[in-house]
Order: sequence, then structure tokens, then C-alpha cells
Amino acid sequence: STFAADAVQVQIPVSIQTSGETPSPEENYTVELQAVDDAPMPSENVLEISGSGKAFFSPIQYTTPGIYYYTITQQSGTQRGHYDQTVYYVKVSVTNGENGNLETVIAAHTDADMTDAKCDITFTNYYKPIKKTSESTTETIPTTKRKPETKPGNKTSIKKSKNKDAADKFVKFLQSEKALKVFRSYGFTINK
Repeated sequence: STFAADAVQVQIPVSIQTSGETPSPEENYTVELQAVDDAPMPSENVLEISGSGKAFFSPIQYTTPGIYYYTITQQSGTQRGHYDQTVYYVKVSVTNGENGNLETVIAAHTDADMTDAKCDITFTNYYKPIKKTSESTTETIPTTKRKPETKPGNKTSIKKSKNKDAADKFVKFLQSEKALKVFRSYGFTINK
């Protein structure tokens, strides 16, 4: 390497996590590093990560002790994902080590005051499941008034819903007078 003996290099790691119904092929995510004030910059301040995984920004070289600040953000992707908009505030502390070498510590936070717990720089992107169009439905219900994905009396699948309160409300609605009228108008009968 060609840098001076009294210089030190740092590579800042970034992770991408994906969840939900991820696209195929994997999407490329773009993460950007910005210097605060005149902090030294890497040769490339934009990082591309394909799918979930970990990568490093190119090395940043420091020649003098000090505290240097950066922000790291993810650009919104182009597909149907929910892209993590977290701003990471990164502090690189460069100090003189015992044997004359420069030493570095990287700390990342999610608040600008940097008072919250230190954390890894991870962007979590979520993809909603793609709705499958059902091949055949036994009842034909006018689409205008159709509630998505519900059939009267099918309470078991609703009960398993993670959001139990909403599910219970929905079951109550299905048993209410208003719902019964709606279902009757489509020729359903509901046994109370």
C-alpha cells in the first residue's frame, strides 16, 4: 500500500436485509455516504449491494487525529419494495495509539445527537407479497362491493391473523346486521 506510515484507513460496513416476497432477480440497492464538514471521503461514496448481504465502502484515509462525521442513507429503489429510509449518523474517532500509530473507532447511531445505542448500519427492505389472482371462485360477487379476500363464515383463517383485534372486529362485523344485509343481497345466508 502506498499511504504514509502515519495514516490509517477505515472501511465502513453496510448491510442490507430483505424480507417479504423479494424480487427475482435480486434488486440492487444503492447506499450513499456523505461527509459532514470536511471529513475525508472514500474514492467511491456510493455503494451498490445486490440483494441482502454486507459490503464495505472503499477505504477512507486519515492522517490526523480527530473526530469525523458522516451520514449514510439508502436511495429508494425502483421496484415495489418498502425501502428503509433510516439515516445513519457515523462517527469515526481517530486517535494516537501507544506506538505512534493512528487508531480508529467507528460508531453508528440512528439519531443525530448520537445519544442512542450504537448500532450496525443495516437497511431493511420489505416487499409485500404479490397478490395471486385466484383461478376460480365458486361464487361470483359483483366486484364493486366485494370485500377483499373474505367469504362469510370463514372465520378460522381470520382468527389466525397476527392482528387479533382487527380480526375480532372483522368477525363482529361479519355477524352484524349491516353485514348480513349485504350478504343477503348477494344471496348468502348466514346462520347465527
